[in-house]
Amino acid sequence: MSSTMLKRLAFLPSFALGIDDIDSDHRMLIELSNRIADAIDRSDYADCEALFDTFIANCAAHFEREEVHLRASRYPQAELHARQHAELLERARGTRSYCSERLLYDQAGECYGKLIDFLVADILRADVYFKSHIEATGYQKG
Repeated sequence: MSSTMLKRLAFLPSFALGIDDIDSDHRMLIELSNRIADAIDRSDYADCEALFDTFIANCAAHFEREEVHLRASRYPQAELHARQHAELLERARGTRSYCSERLLYDQAGECYGKLIDFLVADILRADVYFKSHIEATGYQKG
């Protein structure tokens, strides 16, 4: 185990879209990423791989839920956003495959960095435009 701990993420209020199930998903995905970092820090690579599988499954379910809101809110970029989800999910699966072959700490840390990039791409980049749409239109679930 390395003396250098991986950084953890936190769900900031500015990340909230105002849609409870989506915000809950984002919190859960951040928590899972932190649990993966914990597993890497303690060199528990079997747990890391299992958590990564859980992360990917939860991402797929999250994207399905979010796409329902994209369509229901009449988000003009809904199809593009859905394609971005598919690309992100494929990237996450590729990262998982890549990481399963690299179980040394430094390489596992690199994989964690790719996971963080994935979360940032979804929550901070792609969803920021959806958030603006929600705020502009007053869309509320239900």
